[in-house]
Formats: sequence, structure tokens, C-alpha cells
Amino acid sequence: MADNQETETGATPVVAPTKKETATSTASVEPRFGKEQFQDSQQFTQIEKDTLSVLLEDEQNYTIGEAKRVLTEWLKKEVK
Repeated sequence: MADNQETETGATPVVAPTKKETATSTASVEPRFGKEQFQDSQQFTQIEKDTLSVLLEDEQNYTIGEAKRVLTEWLKKEVK
């Protein structure tokens, strides 16, 4: 029986979400923070907080992962 076929009772069977669908739905719920909120965070060192205060935009919100990515990309830049 295919997933989209109706059962003998006429009801469509319920199919559990795939692992990819579950990961996508939980990732979209990740909280976002303004750059001033990162200043109070215990997940970053004081140097990282200072760097984020310069690199992040004032009116934009970021996930913790996005903030870490901004730091990582900045640290990888070649010194001129």
C-alpha cells in the first residue's frame, strides 16, 4: 500500500515526519536575539562580546549559531 492511498476505511494513513522534516521544523523555532542581548550572554567571552557589538547590526536579530558564524568568519579573514 502506498503512503498516499486511502485505507479500506477511507481514511488516509498518518505518516510520521522524516528526520529531515523534523530537523527543519525545530531549527525554525530557534530563538533570535538583538546584539545588546549578546552582551549579557554567558556563552561568549568578553572579547567575543566586544567583537559582536561591532560586527552585528543594531536593528537585526540573530540566532546563537548565526552570531558564532559571524565571529568565525571574521576571525578567518586575512589581515591587511
